[in-house]
Amino acid sequence: MKRCLLPVLLTSLVLMACGGGDAAEEASPLSVVPERAMISVVVSDPAGMVRNIDGYIKDGAPALGENLLENLICEQLAVPCLDSMTSRYGFDPSGQVVFWMESAMPQSMGMAASAPDFQLFISLLEEMGAELTDEEPILGEAVYSVDAEDGVKYLAGVRGVALMAASSEKLETLISNLMPAASDDAVPASVTMKFNLSMIGPMAAAQMPMARMMMMQSMAADTAMPVFMPAFMDVYLDGIESFLTQADMMELTLVIEPENFVIRKRATIIPGSFLAETFASVSETDMIQYITQGDVATARFRMPSEIAYLATKAFTEVFTSEISDENLRFWGTMVSNGAVSVYNDDFVHMTAAYEIAEGTTLEEIAAVYADYFGVFIPYMEQNAEMANFFSIQDNGIVQVDGVDFYSMSMSIQTDTTSAMTFDYWLTVRDGVLLLETAPDPDNLLSIVAGDYIPAELDGTGDMAGEMSLAGYIDLIMTMSPGGMDISETGSDVIFKWDGGYGENEIYGEMSMDGSDAVATGFAFYGLISAMQ
Repeated sequence: MKRCLLPVLLTSLVLMACGGGDAAEEASPLSVVPERAMISVVVSDPAGMVRNIDGYIKDGAPALGENLLENLICEQLAVPCLDSMTSRYGFDPSGQVVFWMESAMPQSMGMAASAPDFQLFISLLEEMGAELTDEEPILGEAVYSVDAEDGVKYLAGVRGVALMAASSEKLETLISNLMPAASDDAVPASVTMKFNLSMIGPMAAAQMPMARMMMMQSMAADTAMPVFMPAFMDVYLDGIESFLTQADMMELTLVIEPENFVIRKRATIIPGSFLAETFASVSETDMIQYITQGDVATARFRMPSEIAYLATKAFTEVFTSEISDENLRFWGTMVSNGAVSVYNDDFVHMTAAYEIAEGTTLEEIAAVYADYFGVFIPYMEQNAEMANFFSIQDNGIVQVDGVDFYSMSMSIQTDTTSAMTFDYWLTVRDGVLLLETAPDPDNLLSIVAGDYIPAELDGTGDMAGEMSLAGYIDLIMTMSPGGMDISETGSDVIFKWDGGYGENEIYGEMSMDGSDAVATGFAFYGLISAMQ
């Protein structure tokens, strides 16, 4: 059959390769990847991924047995053991496989992989039916070509690396660019995807008008769609378009560490753009010190005040344009720096702290809310759907145990017979607005008195936090007494995240314990199976 089986085989090995070849590489597949390719994918040490995932399974769900994933892969690849991967296929599963496209043209595609025995791989392709043609050597290296559906591909094996390109000229460039393995900077047991948004973004943004039109038509045809949703989505798409046209590069990395499952992201912004200039200004005050630790979640959030203001303005104007700019500036400043903790003793019990201008009084806060409600409540009352769903009561300033609080209540109708009611308590201390949602402001009374232990986070970035999956499920289950309780699994998944803003960049990381995640998933599977 006249098909190029190399991409298929490479992809299969990327997804399924395992084992631990010991042959040392003479060169690095990573050294040939163009620095600003339109898109690139790097798989580093797939064998390490398999070993670490099997470790999660061994610790989190021992009933599944040892080496579960490893054994499944070996069965699919028809190898007797992992150590025979290199001798069977010619690839080093502890090395790297990379793919990239320099532009949207198929001819710009390239691939490289760790291949200690390239001739074995070539022989395997021929056994599978590929028709290889000998080409003129390039820089003294043997070159082969094979027909593929999207054109001829050129192959060479150089210094322990298998190379593929869409032209002999490009292949020559790859051979010339090969560097020693010492140049590697790939994270072990990881998959990294890089996107050149300065190239992709404008192309994607050019399609936004058509995407908007199709989305609006779809929402208009849905009679159950809330009336405000089209305008809400329009604002959301504006934000996406701004990012697409002002971002430079984006990098996403998935790392299967021995203990933790980690996702990292990093986006660089075009220098001199609005986003680059705006992200340079973030408050340094850490509001986490003003709240207590949550057993469901605890988080810190800081963002540029101008971005917070613009977002607040855009989403508020979805409902009404009558809110004063002074009021919008207040909301924008407040949400630009804060911290929040969530507890599972009530639905939804939350404590939060927000940075506000020094000298702001509780009376001024109450006036801002009164202003807002004076516009927002009449708007809701004009919309029968929203009026039946939400109701808000402004209780004004009240005193509890000698402390002044601004109090309000919100009810959300869930059906014809019941409603959820949330009581909000706010007070001001030393340039900090404190908020608690609970029947009584017990946490705030402790915080105001100084009789509390401040919350702590491992993450030190502008956007950092942690959340307990068990705590979250318990919180949800307060709405359904007698429901499933994840704590019965004997395990919990703690999601942790960290990130922030640097010079012309946004970065972040999320992690969780792999064994805990497997244990929880296995327990869920058992609970769901038992319910069927």
